[in-house]
Amino acid sequence: MIRPGKVTEQLRKSRLELEKLNSLREKAISLSRGWLTRCRELISRARGMEDLDRVERELTSIIKEIREFLSECEKELGYLDPTLRNIVSDPMQEAVEGIVLARLLAGKEVPSHEDLGVGPREYVLGIGDSVGELRRVALHLLLERRVAEAEHLAEMMEEIYEGLNLMVLPDSLVPVRRKADVARSLVEKTLSEILMLKSSGGGG
Repeated sequence: MIRPGKVTEQLRKSRLELEKLNSLREKAISLSRGWLTRCRELISRARGMEDLDRVERELTSIIKEIREFLSECEKELGYLDPTLRNIVSDPMQEAVEGIVLARLLAGKEVPSHEDLGVGPREYVLGIGDSVGELRRVALHLLLERRVAEAEHLAEMMEEIYEGLNLMVLPDSLVPVRRKADVARSLVEKTLSEILMLKSSGGGG
């Protein structure tokens, strides 16, 4: 015999779990805002070549905080809901962008996504976004007539573009085609500006 109220009890359990998930979701949104603010401040410092090693350490610390938060959520829920992972994806991606920028500006090897403890999706998108930051540094160098250094950064930008362009993946998995298109445009603009400065006699 089916007990009366069995569906009601199961719905109550589901409601309580969803309420717990919603509470964690709100916490994730709040934490992500703070992480993003810190990442952007650190990226700004990296563009100014300010203590690149420290910038990298602090960004690595942010990734650790994000991973620890997700681990706590998994323990509390008994599983890791993709909603929470999606919310913290942006600061994770931003931290990768900053670390890659700091490493490249310091002339160091770029770590793998395993080294950083992030997923390949956040890693690829973070590297894609670093092209824009490299361009900003290159433009600053061009204003100072440091053309050779700007050319070196343009080569890095082009290398990243070529790597992104080789990824033939659906946008539903990772929107890498858009990143590659943006990177190509930034590379072309930067190379054009370098050529213009050289042709004007400012390529010392």
